[in-house]
Amino acid sequence: MMKTDDTIVSTVTREAVGLCTPFRVYLVSEKRSSKGALLGFKLCLIVSDEKDPDDVETELLINIDTPVPCDYIVYTLSDWNDCVDDDATFAYRIENSGELLYE
Repeated sequence: MMKTDDTIVSTVTREAVGLCTPFRVYLVSEKRSSKGALLGFKLCLIVSDEKDPDDVETELLINIDTPVPCDYIVYTLSDWNDCVDDDATFAYRIENSGELLYE
C-alpha cells in the first residue's frame, strides 16, 4: 500500500519489508534540493515484539544500500501502541503527520 512515487523511497521500503516484515512503515521526513531531488529521508518501522529494535535497525543499515542518506526509527508493536496516543511522543507525531507507505 505505497503512496509515494519516489523510486528510492519505494525501493528501500520494499527491501525493508523483505528483511524484517514490519507491521507498518512510515515516511517520517525527507529532504529535497531546490530542484526537487531527494537528498535524504527517514523511515519508521513497527515490528513484532519478538524483535529487538536496535538489531533491526542495524540489519537495515547493513543490508540496504541507498544512493542518499536514510535513517530508520524502529518501534516494537507494544512500544508503538504505548506511545501513539500520547500527543507528547514522537510516535504520535509520526502517526499523525508521517506518510504511511506500507501496512
